[in-house]
Amino acid sequence: MEDIKKLFGKRLKTLREGKRLTQEKFAEKIDISSRALSAIECGKNFVSAETITKICLALEVAPKQLFDFDFKYKSTQDAKKHLIELINGNEEHILKIYEIIEAYLK
Repeated sequence: MEDIKKLFGKRLKTLREGKRLTQEKFAEKIDISSRALSAIECGKNFVSAETITKICLALEVAPKQLFDFDFKYKSTQDAKKHLIELINGNEEHILKIYEIIEAYLK
């Protein structure tokens, strides 16, 4: 199994990028330096419980989502539910998601 610090860092980066946040903006939101965030995302450092709480609030996720390293949908219903949550979470994504789906289905 891969090192938990590296798995956590990859997952955090994926979630951060999903919210379209730069490292600088996200680091500011969770009150750490962008250098510290980079070290976390690279798997060099790990986070405190306090920082996990700040991350969850900033990304609007439950703590368990940060540690869901094998995230896969078990059904189309699960995927649909998550897609709806993503769309509802950020109105700006709707047009981009539509364009991607439309291009894929053509």
